[in-house]
Amino acid sequence: MASTSKATLSSSAFDEYNLQLQATALKATKLAAALPSDVSFHRSIDSEFANDLDICSAKVLSLTNALLNMASYGESSKAGGSRGKGKLKLESQDDVVDSFDSLVVDAMDHLLERADMSLDQYLGRIKAPAIAVNAPKPTAQKVQTHGVTFWIVLTYVTLQKPNAPRGRLDPTLQHASHLPKPQLKFRPPPSNVNGDVWRPRLKHKYNAQVPLGYVFRDESEPDAAPSLHPYHYEITHLSYPPHELTPTESPVPPSSFDDTPFTYVSTAEQFQAMLAKLSDRRKVKEIAVDLEYHNYRSFAGFVCLMQISTREEDFVVDCLEPSIREEMESLNEVFTDAQVVKVFHGAESDIIWLQQNFNVYVVNLFDTFHASKVLDFPRHGLASLLEMYCDFIPDKRYQLADWRIRPLPQEMLAYARSDTHYLLFIYDNLRNALLDRSQSAANSRAPSPSGSPPPARDAFLREVLRRSEETSLRLYESEVYDQEEGSGPGGWDTLARKWNKVGLSRDAWISSSDGLGSSVERMKRGVYRFVHGWRDRVAREEDESTRYVLPNHYIFQLAEKPPADMAALLGSFQPVPPVIRRRAKELLDGIKEVVKEALGTSAAKPAAVVTADESGATASAKRDEDDKMVGIEETTAPEPSQAGPSRLWSTTPTSSVNKAASSSLFGTASAPSMVVSARYAAARSSLFGTNNSTPASNTGPAALRDRFLEVVSRIHSTLSIAPSVPTTLVNDDKQEVSDPAPAAASEPTPSVTGQPAEIPFVPPSQCQSKPSTGIEDDTIVVVGQARQKKRKRSDKPKKEKAKAAEGEADAEVEPFDYSTVSNILDDAPEPEPDVREPAGKKKRKQKGEPAYTYGNFPAPPRAHREVKNGNQSLTFK
Repeated sequence: MASTSKATLSSSAFDEYNLQLQATALKATKLAAALPSDVSFHRSIDSEFANDLDICSAKVLSLTNALLNMASYGESSKAGGSRGKGKLKLESQDDVVDSFDSLVVDAMDHLLERADMSLDQYLGRIKAPAIAVNAPKPTAQKVQTHGVTFWIVLTYVTLQKPNAPRGRLDPTLQHASHLPKPQLKFRPPPSNVNGDVWRPRLKHKYNAQVPLGYVFRDESEPDAAPSLHPYHYEITHLSYPPHELTPTESPVPPSSFDDTPFTYVSTAEQFQAMLAKLSDRRKVKEIAVDLEYHNYRSFAGFVCLMQISTREEDFVVDCLEPSIREEMESLNEVFTDAQVVKVFHGAESDIIWLQQNFNVYVVNLFDTFHASKVLDFPRHGLASLLEMYCDFIPDKRYQLADWRIRPLPQEMLAYARSDTHYLLFIYDNLRNALLDRSQSAANSRAPSPSGSPPPARDAFLREVLRRSEETSLRLYESEVYDQEEGSGPGGWDTLARKWNKVGLSRDAWISSSDGLGSSVERMKRGVYRFVHGWRDRVAREEDESTRYVLPNHYIFQLAEKPPADMAALLGSFQPVPPVIRRRAKELLDGIKEVVKEALGTSAAKPAAVVTADESGATASAKRDEDDKMVGIEETTAPEPSQAGPSRLWSTTPTSSVNKAASSSLFGTASAPSMVVSARYAAARSSLFGTNNSTPASNTGPAALRDRFLEVVSRIHSTLSIAPSVPTTLVNDDKQEVSDPAPAAASEPTPSVTGQPAEIPFVPPSQCQSKPSTGIEDDTIVVVGQARQKKRKRSDKPKKEKAKAAEGEADAEVEPFDYSTVSNILDDAPEPEPDVREPAGKKKRKQKGEPAYTYGNFPAPPRAHREVKNGNQSLTFK
């Protein structure tokens, strides 16, 4: 490509040009690979080579930047030209090394991807949408780079398409918390009484085919309940006008906001003027309607704005104005006229709100939401339809704005106006698409052999109108709170199932009432039901939404961890809701009552302690009474004839000390409790010197006697019988005399549990030494085993060794009497003479010295980590 002449390229010469381009690129790659690795060295010794290399590098960078600008031109146009203003530019070698992937590779990937999409569209692989949108408009852009002029024709589906607004809405516009409640001025005021049945309060029935009060009964369904809808007959016997069932030749898009007349209706006079314009049958055949609702600072909610648009004018009605609100019912003159099409989008809620607030009903409804469903659109929102047909993207952030704000900001007013300004144009396009789809289906269907008629030319349009009729027949019903079952949209069982809290649902509550489950689980369910019901009652009293009084997640939090005091209750919220801050004591007292009621039923009366000194029928009767109290079964274990110290463990079944009817952790016990043996009580107390059988005359007054017996009974119940320890008598001459009657110690008590008998510990001073015979005073007793010498290998034959081993085995070995040896632990060590030997000399072992003497322990060995002989390896110098 010459830089001084225009490049002329035709389809016939493209193949030759492509081959030449590939050969040139391959040659340049080979030459680049042939350059030496030390180019910087050659540059330093050859100035001419360095100059040529710089010129070539500059040309390559310039050409690369030009190609990048051309490749990213489409992206820069979509992004407002941000990528085409020098950002994609290589200026030095470092840019090539660092930014090659982000600049060159990514740009080429986008270029090839767009080329692939263009080829698919050209070959017909990408089909056009079923609904025709705005036709693409070509634009020409002139780009001149390095003397070569390129005329690039760019085609876009939408031109100058605005970006969707992002970010969060201003909190002051979303929740205006300090506004006075406008519902206080409504006449009549809203009624939030639970169970109050709402009925239509129409003063006059416009466009009536049957009189007001006529009860409609469907003849096809005789068992069905009669409908209370005042316009049920008019909706079901509707005759659609011809202009609604015929296509529009060329839908005219609406004018801009500036060119369309607009009226903000805030007075009764303006409302009457608007009503007069809407009632003109010659000019108004279709109207677009939308509502803005508020239900955060109100229990039942109310309509704040009503938007109405005709083909020529837009209206926004301030429904919070009391003078206008009282006149809204007169809109039935237009809304119930079957010759005027009322176009809504998603009118499921709007129909209910019109009845609830204004007693307004809709006849001949066309819902664009149902039309998008019948046409199988991928998305069915109003924003999608506005973007598809009108190239308009609304600011959906204002959808959740607080519409009670007065005066309305200009942005919110523009958003409300846009909901109906384009809706009639969308209605025309959808109606044409429905009729075209129906006609195509009728033409493409083969004739039926049974002679059934072909589908109607307006089948799809009729289906949309049928669904719209069902929507307009909806009837408002006031919300009733069901405390027992928890059903309904605001019920506690509905909320528990929605949040997947199965343990708090109605099924779990029924199981809990049947006695299943622990008391802790019943407490959680009780707290959950109470808090949920308290929230609904307070919301009705305060005329606030349940979400404003107490959000849903706090209800489950209070049920899982019921607060014990005010600090714990307020600490559960972050931040504390305003209503909770004012009525916290009421909520806390209710939670405490529920917890007390749930956990108090599981406590049982404790049983009395059975003592061993109760005899005869009294003890038996007391056990029977205790068994009936705690619900345990009698065992067949035999009762002992008498309690005495000879028996360590008792086999008498008695009742437990404290036996609860149910456990707060494991619930009701399914099996009888195990019997607990009674504790023995000593027959006589060594502390008080009396027992329970002491006569009353020896204990003083009756009150003191009872208190004394109670203390003694408590002390005896904690004592247990153990084998007695033999005692010794010591005389003046330090001679020990054994106990004359050591029968208790010599005969240990037999075990009743299969364990060995207990042997008492006898101190060394009381041990009786056996008389020793044949022991001299100077006898040396060697304790332990002397060091054995290394056995030498014997030269005797094997047979002689075997005979010697047999002879040694036949010899009798006298057993060693350990009882005659004194205990070295009891002997006092002899004082060692203070004889110090000079250092460096070791004590030599004398001949005949015993191998072991007490206290002659060798010194411990040195640790391996200690340095022995210094740095012999010369590792450190």
